[in-house]
Amino acid sequence: MAHFNPDDFSRYSKFNIHTTTYKTVSEHPIDCHVLIPKSLSSAAKNSSEPRPVILRFHGGGLVGASGLFPDFFAPWLLELASRNSAVIVSPDYRMIPESSIGDLIEDVEDSLKWTLAELPGFVRGKTDGKVDVNTSQLLAAGESAGGYLSLLTALNHPKQIRSVTAAYPMVDLLSPYFTEDYDKPIFGMPQIPYSVIEEHLKNVKQGEAPSIVSSDPRFERASLMFCLFQRGGLKDFFTEKNPEFQILEKLKGGARFPKGGVFVYHGKNDSLVPAEGSTKLAELVRELDPTSKFHLEFRDGEHGFDGDASLDDEWIANGVKDVTEAWLA
Repeated sequence: MAHFNPDDFSRYSKFNIHTTTYKTVSEHPIDCHVLIPKSLSSAAKNSSEPRPVILRFHGGGLVGASGLFPDFFAPWLLELASRNSAVIVSPDYRMIPESSIGDLIEDVEDSLKWTLAELPGFVRGKTDGKVDVNTSQLLAAGESAGGYLSLLTALNHPKQIRSVTAAYPMVDLLSPYFTEDYDKPIFGMPQIPYSVIEEHLKNVKQGEAPSIVSSDPRFERASLMFCLFQRGGLKDFFTEKNPEFQILEKLKGGARFPKGGVFVYHGKNDSLVPAEGSTKLAELVRELDPTSKFHLEFRDGEHGFDGDASLDDEWIANGVKDVTEAWLA
């Protein structure tokens, strides 16, 4: 498994970062992080035209990390924003196992509402009126769990979101991998006993641990995530009774992705989120919506293999071509 450095914010060097609360639940503030290119903020005069927006959802298995956890923020996506002078919104959200999937998705929906309604004024306020944003030019993006969220949000809002990207997304959440307890050598790690989850939930119930968690900036909840995945713990959150939270079921029910297109990529050797889910997604989209601009790219590598990928890499450039054109049109 890669060594993470949660204190290394160097990848954000071309952006000014502003954090604000986009909603409050039971007196618990839930934040989003707005990244504004420094080239816009430092301009001598106002931006000539409103800037496009990227709504990006962080990974962490729906369990950990945060909207600014640096190792999960793909450098190529930051390059895409910088080169197009785009503003990024990267929200936190309530996480499992303390909260339900319904709670989590509610936050994702509310982050979109905040972006559409409040982001323009927020950005103007932070740039002395120099920068306007065009919230109709909206690209959804995310990695791993965030890829699941970007795809789901795009299916829920195909008119508000122009196009979508998803890196090694969690897709087939009813599959045995996510719902059954068996030996899963994730990153070569040993199996973690389910008692780790049970003890954690006991502490929450007794008030010894927070009942709401929406940010894990140092990814200290990694062991909870690995345990849930290894032990099939997502079966307690995703069932046949909540198809509205499941990408494949939504497609079967008639939902469609934005006409601007979808770019999904996945490592062939992914031991955390099986690549088969992305294959199923591509096959289903091509069956149900054969005119869809759906680009699936498989690459050699593990989960998170794109840490050094650049926007200039041929496979990234080709993959984002259609979604970028639609986003900026």
